[in-house]
Parts: sequence; C-alpha cells; structure tokens
Amino acid sequence: MIDSKPSEKDQLIVKDKIDFSETEGVVQFKIVFWGPGESGKTTNFLRLREKFNFVKLTNGYSIETTDGRTLWQDTIFLSFDFKIKRMQYTFITQIVTCTGQERFLSTREYVLDGADGIVFVGDSNPNAVEQNKRSFRELIGFVNLKKIPYVVQLNKRDLDDAIPINSFKKSLGLPLDEIYSDGTYVIYPTIALEGKNVLKCFQDLLMLVIYDYFSS
Repeated sequence: MIDSKPSEKDQLIVKDKIDFSETEGVVQFKIVFWGPGESGKTTNFLRLREKFNFVKLTNGYSIETTDGRTLWQDTIFLSFDFKIKRMQYTFITQIVTCTGQERFLSTREYVLDGADGIVFVGDSNPNAVEQNKRSFRELIGFVNLKKIPYVVQLNKRDLDDAIPINSFKKSLGLPLDEIYSDGTYVIYPTIALEGKNVLKCFQDLLMLVIYDYFSS
C-alpha cells in the first residue's frame, strides 16, 4: 500500500464538461474491480455509474454471458477535476470490472493491462472463502510486480451468515488493524446492492492513485 496520501484539504470536484483543446493538466487513469465470481464487481460498477451519471464521458457497456455473468468486462469513462497545489487537473478515469469466472481466466491479464489502481471485491459468503483466497493471491502476484495501489472491499455484509471481518482478514493474510498509516481502511465493508460504502472505497483508491502518480 502507499504510505501516505494527499492532504484532506485537496477536495474532489466534478464537472460535466471538458475542454479537450486544453490538454495540459489532463491525466488518464484506469481503475479495475477484481475478485471472485459473483462477489459484486458489476454491482459496484453499476452503483458508481449511477452516482457519477453527470460526469460520465461514455454511457458504458457490459459484455455478459447469456446467464448474466460478466464475460469480458464492464467499462465506463468518467471525468473529475482535482486541484493540487493550486493547479487544476482533469482526471479521465476508466472504471473496469474483471471477470471472476475461472473459465475466462486468460482474459483477466488483458483487462488488468495498464491498470493504475485496483479494488479487490471479496465475498462475505462463508462458502466463498477459498475463492476469495485464490483470487486475492492471483491479484497480489500482479500488484506486487507492478507496484499498483489497491484497496480491499468485503461485499455482501447484509448476509445473515456473513463471515466476520477479522476472519476474512486472517484468511487473506491482512493486518487486523482497522486502518493503514495512509488513512485507508484495511477492509471496506460494503453492501453494493444498496451502494453502502461503494463511493468511499472508490474515492480512497482514487486518492491513492493520484498520489502515486505525482510521487513517481
């Protein structure tokens, strides 16, 4: 993880138009939602698309199987304005989901190509422990090699038998602390169907990505 992040005084501001004649200060990022099959990656995507409807540059699209499972990816482009040290930047942010289906494993490396930040979406279902572990190990092998910022989300917290957060942390080998030194949470508990904590998780990762960009 990144050890520090921009000051809380730096506020995220959004707008509905971009002047593409002024390319200075325009930066593009790619954020990928990764996790086991049916953990809620596409549901996160849909909630963010609804939330940022007024700053989307495209309508977005989803490529699914006949039974509604993600075949290739969901993707949309959003535009955010951000002021850093009195200079205004426009961040064009592509949000992409990565299929969790094992039979389409080979497609994931292409979706991850060029990623600047990743949200790992874990499943609170006790029966999904092994799938969470396997998917997270695969992700860690990628982000450690590329040194990509990431955050971990534990979705479906509304399940009656949802796995305890500390049990989830232990299964993934994560610290039992609540937050890291950079202020991001070790785990973001979410209910993507209701949009609970989906925006907070995304915003914190975007801050990490921005800080990583200006620190490199």
